[in-house]
Amino acid sequence: AVVSTQSTGELSTLLRMLVSIVMNTTMESVKEVIIVDDKSSRDELKTRLDREMAQFPFVKLILNTKREGLMRSRIIGAKAAVGKILIFLDSHVEVLTGWYSTIVSRVMEDRKTVVSPVIATIDHTTLNYVNDKYGGIWGAWNWDMTFQWRPIPPREQQRRGFDESAPIRTPAMSGGIFAVDREYFFEIGAYDPGMKVWGAENLEFSFRVWMCGGAVEINTCSFVAHIFRRNGLMLQTVTGETALLQNTRRLVDVWLDDYKDAFFAAAPANKNAEGGDVISRVLLKQRLKCRSFSWYLREVFPDQPRPERDFVGFGQVTGPGETCLDTLGPGVGHQVGVFSCHGKGQSQLWMLMVSGEIVNNNLCLDGDGENPRKVVLYECHGLRGNQQWFVTEDNVVKHGGSGKCLTHDGRFLQLLPCDMKDDRFKWQFASMSEDVQKKFYVLYGKQFGYTTREEQAKQAAEKKKLEEELAKKLAEEEKDKARIEEEKKKKEAEEEASRKAQEEKQKEMAAKEAAKREKDEEEFRAWRAQKLKLEEEAKMKKDQERRNFEEEMKKQKEEEERIRKEKEEEEERRKFA
Repeated sequence: AVVSTQSTGELSTLLRMLVSIVMNTTMESVKEVIIVDDKSSRDELKTRLDREMAQFPFVKLILNTKREGLMRSRIIGAKAAVGKILIFLDSHVEVLTGWYSTIVSRVMEDRKTVVSPVIATIDHTTLNYVNDKYGGIWGAWNWDMTFQWRPIPPREQQRRGFDESAPIRTPAMSGGIFAVDREYFFEIGAYDPGMKVWGAENLEFSFRVWMCGGAVEINTCSFVAHIFRRNGLMLQTVTGETALLQNTRRLVDVWLDDYKDAFFAAAPANKNAEGGDVISRVLLKQRLKCRSFSWYLREVFPDQPRPERDFVGFGQVTGPGETCLDTLGPGVGHQVGVFSCHGKGQSQLWMLMVSGEIVNNNLCLDGDGENPRKVVLYECHGLRGNQQWFVTEDNVVKHGGSGKCLTHDGRFLQLLPCDMKDDRFKWQFASMSEDVQKKFYVLYGKQFGYTTREEQAKQAAEKKKLEEELAKKLAEEEKDKARIEEEKKKKEAEEEASRKAQEEKQKEMAAKEAAKREKDEEEFRAWRAQKLKLEEEAKMKKDQERRNFEEEMKKQKEEEERIRKEKEEEEERRKFA
């Protein structure tokens, strides 16, 4: 079943869509085309719609009795459908040959895959086809939750095996042109019925499909051409806020988890938007056991730059005079300037990348140092130079190619010689990532001759520490010197005392030795005297003994002589006798 809604569009575009379906579709495969008229405001739709739809027997026309908005009107059409597969189309499209079978067959292969065709463009003035897909056919989004086309990233090309006919896994759908299994559509919560008029429903539905177990693809063999109006559909005011703000706030409150702050930095005007009661959608998220937004970024959209990883500065950039950095219009080569801050992101959503590029919608701020007024948007080339910028901690933005600083003349940006203290050169990003900023300063601080306050404080602390260490070392050296001097004096005193003690000891020893010598001599003299005395006594004794012996011998000789004489006399007497 094909489901389409109509409210403010021309009848001719609706008829063009229906005719293209008849011309380019095997109608046996299409059970019905359901047109939901959402209380059309055009007179021709009020008077001719029934009659014109009667030409198409396969069309089922549903007339809303009050304005329901795109999302609720599509839910009404989906509930009325009997086909197993729903194909949602805008009423201002033209389907091309082969558009139907490839997206339907893919949904039949995997009921949890939501498939979008390649969206071609029909010029709103000439109604001719326009080849405007140079920017890519891969669905993505900015942190202000605006959809954008991007080139297919290398990782996805590799996953597809570089097969141009293979389905493309896309983080988001551009809008309301896709095929989905009808039962699965209602299983995962259809559209958010709390959303008003239109806007943000494509991202909400894409996030929900991915995070709750499904997949979103673009089928490169299916083409549907779409009329993009120059200014888009006028947003209607609902309770003082636009429907888009309300719808986006609902999306953010339910699905962005810890990344809400990134959205509010990108689009600060949404902080005060009222998204209404989202309890039922939060409960749906819990019931479906959906994964986190961090998982989505990691697994589905790892190519998306993230504030905590890739952005030094992010969001609205407030410049001199309380105006905001603004693209002043889309396109390469467009001169960039300032405008009143509106807080809606888009033309005022800027990202200072860790590479030094300042980016808006995949285009880089490009400065010409030779021409101070030539600051434009240009395709990012990754070569730094004119696209390299450096933001100091005092919010001065320096240009890498020229060394000049960014300011403005009240309308357009200018590059002038820097004056770090002049407020004309100060720009404030809504959000700054401290960790990425540190990395940024490490990478490029030396190149720009810049030292961060933290580094200055660190250097001052290190200098103070070195000075303290030096003073401490000098004090220790002085202390050591005094200690050494004291030890030297002490040693000298000890040596002197030791010398004196040694001298005293030597004197004492000498005195002792002298006394001992004297004593020895005295003893020797006494011994000698005693010896002499003994010798004298012995001699005297010996002499006495000799005299006594001689006396004895004399006496003995005299006795012997007497005896001899007596014998001789005896003999004589005998003889005479």
